[in-house]
Amino acid sequence: MIGYIKGTVVANEDRELTILTEGGVGYVVGVTPTLNVKYPEGEAVSLFVQTFVREDAIDLYGFERIEEKHLFNLLCEVNKIGPKTALSILAFAPIEEIVSAIISANSQFFKKISGVGAKTAEKIIIDLKDKTDKFSAIAAGSSETAKVISNDKQIREAADALAALGFNPLQIRHAMAKIEDKESKRAEEIIREALKVIRNL
Repeated sequence: MIGYIKGTVVANEDRELTILTEGGVGYVVGVTPTLNVKYPEGEAVSLFVQTFVREDAIDLYGFERIEEKHLFNLLCEVNKIGPKTALSILAFAPIEEIVSAIISANSQFFKKISGVGAKTAEKIIIDLKDKTDKFSAIAAGSSETAKVISNDKQIREAADALAALGFNPLQIRHAMAKIEDKESKRAEEIIREALKVIRNL
């Protein structure tokens, strides 16, 4: 079973990255649209991988954070949710918001996701509410980030955009701390500078 991949993106297609490893083998890995945008062709990438073996294929799904992989697997345990639907759920919002919706039994959150109906939304909450204890700290991440960063509107907007791109609260706080005079900058400028900081971590 493949659990981790490190290499270079040689093809970037809809929800798929083809990653060429140092051993000369290229793997097609299913990813969220966020990762499609973040890793263009020629970019180095390292991902945690979940392997699904079927009768006619072996499918790989990649994640930047091990917590995303764990949540993906939990979602796949829910009846009528396969890997592609689970990936769509992870693509819909940062993991912090997804876990928070499960813990708070917010079925309306899941009903907004394409391919997830009312019954499936309820099933996600019923099946996973008692399995997300280890994610409780993650669920608090977004609010903690907001408290640490600032009450400034532009900075909050930039932080929300970075979270939507899949960066975790620790990365966002670190990046914001490195940006000088951010209170006087537009959200777009803050995002650009934050991305440079995060990519150099």
